[in-house]
Amino acid sequence: MSASKSNNTNNQSFPSEEILSRKWDECISNVIVKSGIGLSVGIVASALVFKKRSWPISISTGLGLGYALSQCERNFNPKLVPVVKQAQEKK
Repeated sequence: MSASKSNNTNNQSFPSEEILSRKWDECISNVIVKSGIGLSVGIVASALVFKKRSWPISISTGLGLGYALSQCERNFNPKLVPVVKQAQEKK
């Protein structure tokens, strides 16, 4: 019975506000998680490899933040992804 319930929720259309809020939630969580991972990697790299300099922390945090923001951009505007453009041009 639960399988039929999940199929009904997948086929159900959501209002545009709900879709937009889910995209923003995913974007914010990606920024927090990926920046945190970048910060952690930078701290470990700084302590173990680069003799406690601060630039690995800045670079790795920036890379994590940039990757998260590029994923957000792809979520909000999927036409920027080359594969989607090619699929739409073929139709």
